[in-house]
Amino acid sequence: MKYYALILVASAALAQSLSKTYTTDLNGHRVETPQVASSDHTQTEITQNLNGRRVPLQQTEERVLRKEGNLTVTERIVRKFDANGQVALTDRQIIEAAKRPNGSTTHITTYRTDVNGREREAERQTTETETQGSVTKMQSSIDRPSLSGSFETVEKRSGVTETTPGGAREDQTIYQRSENGGYVVRAREVKESSHSGNQATEKSALYQPLGSSGQLQLTEQSVSNTTARPDGSQTVQTELYGASWNGRVGDSQSGPSLREQDLIERTPGPGGSVTESLSVRRPTAADPNKLGPLTKISETVCTGKCRDQ
Repeated sequence: MKYYALILVASAALAQSLSKTYTTDLNGHRVETPQVASSDHTQTEITQNLNGRRVPLQQTEERVLRKEGNLTVTERIVRKFDANGQVALTDRQIIEAAKRPNGSTTHITTYRTDVNGREREAERQTTETETQGSVTKMQSSIDRPSLSGSFETVEKRSGVTETTPGGAREDQTIYQRSENGGYVVRAREVKESSHSGNQATEKSALYQPLGSSGQLQLTEQSVSNTTARPDGSQTVQTELYGASWNGRVGDSQSGPSLREQDLIERTPGPGGSVTESLSVRRPTAADPNKLGPLTKISETVCTGKCRDQ
């Protein structure tokens, strides 16, 4: 109990921003969800347990251990807590990022500590990038311990990012280790971004293998349009498309259907505070094939240094 109490005291004393999110329950009452307290190096998610005490859910701490020339070594610690605020799991990552004139190499080693305090190496991730002009190529791999204890590659990624004066396009393919020891395509992700004046657009598309043929088909899409105003406020409109609609598999030939529309309004306040509201349109029980009216889902109030978050 002392450990989580110290965390809460430290978070309150050192927090440079505090975010509180409110939702509405079925009875129309305003309900506060877990808070997020952030400082220069630490972010703590805090909730109220069944006994009415505020306890941490998760805490992320990150700091630079050393910087030598083109090499930067960073430590990131993620602590997860149980319902009583006791540490249940700790992940510690050592991130070694080396820059080159035409690219970079990043090694991430993850160590996991259980409730008994035993720390074991859980994952190794290596990412290589190479840039030529406006094009950056990326190759990455993730290694995890096998049943024998030795590390083996379980996932690979390859991607290409092309930047232009008005935006960027990223195309990434994910390969997963199969039972026979080879690698099969698990997914392909394509992201595009563009900006002009006070308008910014982000698009994403996810392709996954469907059916016995294993051919990649478009299964999910999203389109977000952000409008920034001179007073610092923002509006983000997002449309989400999916191949399945309320659990019903759609026609693969017609592509994903519109399944949700989100509207985010961000409004700056005094002292660097920001208020963000989220409203959505989703299918109703009465008509699952049609989006219902726009309904406000939550409101987040951030106090402190919130403008850059």
